[in-house]
Amino acid sequence: MMLVILLLLADPARAADELRDSWVRGIFAGKSPRPLILPETDAWREAGELARRAPGAFVLVGGGASMQPLYQPGTILVLQPMPYEKLERGQTALYRNRAGKAVAHVLITKARDGWRVAGLNNRMHDMEPVMAKNLIGVVIGAFRPYATIPAKSATYALR
Repeated sequence: MMLVILLLLADPARAADELRDSWVRGIFAGKSPRPLILPETDAWREAGELARRAPGAFVLVGGGASMQPLYQPGTILVLQPMPYEKLERGQTALYRNRAGKAVAHVLITKARDGWRVAGLNNRMHDMEPVMAKNLIGVVIGAFRPYATIPAKSATYALR
C-alpha cells in the first residue's frame, strides 16, 4: 500500500496536472504565475525583459522547498511591488519576516491583522501575517531554467 502511495506522489504526469490547476496541494494558487521552462540563458533573458517592462520589478532566484511543486529551488522569479490594498488571494507574495528573512508564499485569506500565507509544502499557514509594512512584492513571472549541453560536449567516441 505504501508503495502505491509513493508511486502516485512521484508520478510526473500527476505533478504536471497539479500545476495546470488553480489549486496546488489544497491551496488556491490560481493567481500565481506558472513557471515557463526554458534553457537557462533564455530564462534569464525573459526574466530580465519582463522586469524591465514592469515598473519597479526585480528578479531573484527562489530557494527552498516550501513552494514545490509550483516553484522548484532555482526558479527565476520576477517580482513587482504592489500596494497592499491590491493583493488578491492566490498570489505569491514576497514579504520580510520578523527574523529579516525574505519569504515567498501564497496569500490564503485576509484577516484583521494581515494576510495569512502558506508554502505549498507546509502543513499550516505561516504564523506571521503579511502586512503593508513587511510586503516586498508579488510574483508576476516565473522561469525554470534547464542547462543546455554545448554541441562539442555532446560528442562521444565509441571504442
